[in-house]
Amino acid sequence: MRVSWNGRSSFLLFLWAELVKADRTISSCDGSTTVFYPFQGLLDMTWLGIHFVACPLGLNSYRVEAEDYNGNMETFWPMSRTTAKMVTWVSVKSFVMGSLVTAIIFLSLGNLGNMEANVDPNRGRLLNRFMQTATTSPTEFVKNADYGDVLNGPKAVTRVVNQVDQATDKVFGSVPPFILVTGERSSPCISPRGNNVMMKSYKNKVDYCNLHGCKVWYALEVWQKGFVGTWVRYPLLIQLMKANPSVTWFMWMDSDAVLTDFNFSIPFETYNTWNKNLVVPGFWDKVYGEDPDWIGLNAGIFLIRNCEWSHKFLEKWMEFGAPENLMASKEALNRVVKSRPKEWDPDDQSALVYLLNQNKTKSEDNVFLEASYVLHGYFEYIIDRFGDFLEGKEKQPFITHFNGCNFCGKKNITERCSEGFERAFNFADNQLLSSVGRKHSSLSTLLESISPT
Repeated sequence: MRVSWNGRSSFLLFLWAELVKADRTISSCDGSTTVFYPFQGLLDMTWLGIHFVACPLGLNSYRVEAEDYNGNMETFWPMSRTTAKMVTWVSVKSFVMGSLVTAIIFLSLGNLGNMEANVDPNRGRLLNRFMQTATTSPTEFVKNADYGDVLNGPKAVTRVVNQVDQATDKVFGSVPPFILVTGERSSPCISPRGNNVMMKSYKNKVDYCNLHGCKVWYALEVWQKGFVGTWVRYPLLIQLMKANPSVTWFMWMDSDAVLTDFNFSIPFETYNTWNKNLVVPGFWDKVYGEDPDWIGLNAGIFLIRNCEWSHKFLEKWMEFGAPENLMASKEALNRVVKSRPKEWDPDDQSALVYLLNQNKTKSEDNVFLEASYVLHGYFEYIIDRFGDFLEGKEKQPFITHFNGCNFCGKKNITERCSEGFERAFNFADNQLLSSVGRKHSSLSTLLESISPT
């Protein structure tokens, strides 16, 4: 690049023109524009300060001609002296502020190399990984991320803001305490009542998250070819977790389950303290015993920590449902989990029982079978006891699960399932409506009528 001028010259402007090489269109002092190639990034601010100070201080009688690398010439004339004097004070302040900020940034970058001496050895590695995000795509960062030595113990994904976290910011606006993932088939339910149940189930989850700060991801798609039915959730969870590394916990919840205690907060801090990465409602003897039971736990509701161990565990879990493994998986599950119906294709619940039972030592370190509160409450044991819950005679269940009702796949939904769901939904909804002095007229009514409390 070559710069020439007539009239009063500026060595500073000449030196700057020789230093900078990045194309940029800059407005001159009189409002016109010229291609002057200020350096990209941190030096831009200093250039702008110099530019707006040089004009008012009298460097307005020169003509600057800038030749780009294609041989094109650009010329501009700064503003008049009279106008320049009017903005001198403002321009000087702009120059000073720009210079100070630039100096602070350079000093900060210079100190990065000295930080490793004052922190633990892993900190330097984290800093290097963080700096790489400036030139690494989100996909590549996830693929190459260092989550620690899985063999020596899984570690939660480091909560450092980077390019990958933009997925969380873009979808949810901020980092939630956990993401509640649920979903249903994309086609309409066979029964109109089924569609109504799915809508209310979704509302129930959104209402709970509005109170507790979590976010809901509702999926209708098949995320990986060949994985359908209950197997849809596993590739979905893996991709969501890797795309949102700053979210520590995820929760899967079937669409036929509703939250029935809006005051309950999931004890994630306790699970973190215990170093648990997967929390499933279940019973130890029914899962780890010599004769494991396929209903010893429920895979329709679980909490999973966002770490490398969990990603690998989900990948191992979903192998049972891969189309090419169906026959071998069915034989293995029937051999170990003898209580499951023999004619069934591989199901994810039996596969989870199998994995935990056959890898007892490793799974006990990372998996917690939750029975201290009702993470999964079978609806048949709950829907007739809401009166006792209201009177405080019994502790109300956190979640009521209508597994087996198959709301979306049946033409004729049983009265027990239909009325039971309505009671559970209204019971939960009343907890929200009470904040505005309202409640449902009856737990059993299908009418959308509410009355004062």
